[in-house]
Amino acid sequence: MDKATNIPSGFYESFWEDTIYQQAYAFDSAVRDRFPAIKKVWGEMVLPNRVLDFGSGNGVLSYWMHCNGFGTSILGVDVSNSGVNNARKTFSGNGLHFETIDYLSNTTDREQFDVVVSSHVLEHVPNPETTLSQLRKLSDWFVFEVPIEICLWQNISHALRRTHRQQNDLGHVNFWTTKSFRAFLEENGFLIVRDYHYASAPYSPYNTLLKRTAERLLLAGIGLTLYSRLMATHYIVLARLR
Repeated sequence: MDKATNIPSGFYESFWEDTIYQQAYAFDSAVRDRFPAIKKVWGEMVLPNRVLDFGSGNGVLSYWMHCNGFGTSILGVDVSNSGVNNARKTFSGNGLHFETIDYLSNTTDREQFDVVVSSHVLEHVPNPETTLSQLRKLSDWFVFEVPIEICLWQNISHALRRTHRQQNDLGHVNFWTTKSFRAFLEENGFLIVRDYHYASAPYSPYNTLLKRTAERLLLAGIGLTLYSRLMATHYIVLARLR
């Protein structure tokens, strides 16, 4: 556990060890989902120069943001040494820099970053309020994305397996609806400027064709609002300090 940001480390050392698979999966996610979602909520605002990618993993999203002009100087930080080492080997240089998360311990200059991006990180953190209190010191602008997993399918799946919701292969310990995530951020001093809610699984090449087809038909038939009550979705917000 990193004491400064309250993020568990052991799970993620092994998580990033399968370099080839994780890089392919991360590229699909960054190109298909995560960066387009960032662009969606950022809108027509002037593109940032100094970006902190908080929870950068193997560096793929940091790299893809940089390739697309979202940050001329990007620092990626992660709790996983293996993730940071992979990112350094593959992407470091020319405005891309990667450090372990303890690098932030002595960083409190709010002017250092134009925006903090935290994509699919807060669901992994045991006490996310502590993490937000640390991030608040680093910028005025933030992009947060989390999965929305309080839904019927997840409830049924865990009930059938007789497992607690926190017993999952992804290391998720926090679970939100779009409403509860907004409330969580607002309670911690953030003003939500723009948001975007979308379904990812129906378009993921890492799901079977049958599953993708069934979920696309379901999504088209009932719309995103009802679909999200049944299946997991993604939710991203652009926020600033109040």
